Amino acid sequence: MRKVTWLRRLGLVSAVVAGLATTTVAAHADGYDTPRSATVDGAGNTHAAGLAAAEQRARNAVLAVGHDCDPGKYSSTLIYASPGGGTWVFRTTHWAMCVD
Repeated sequence: MRKVTWLRRLGLVSAVVAGLATTTVAAHADGYDTPRSATVDGAGNTHAAGLAAAEQRARNAVLAVGHDCDPGKYSSTLIYASPGGGTWVFRTTHWAMCVD
């Protein structure tokens, strides 16, 4: 039992050291130092069109406040799809780092 505990501790220490070794330094040294986010709804007549509309509206909302932003990340959730499939509504959040 003592050997398993020692191996487990060694594994945890190795994981922590590996995590520290891959940590990035000065991730926003290029001036992109202000976090911005926006959550909006967007709709379209297909799945792809609804998703694209929501992402574009979220990106535009972020850019309206931060004039220059990195590409950022998106998170989208389908909030409504009509029974016939003619309307797709998504709620999208966009996070980006911007220059103030």
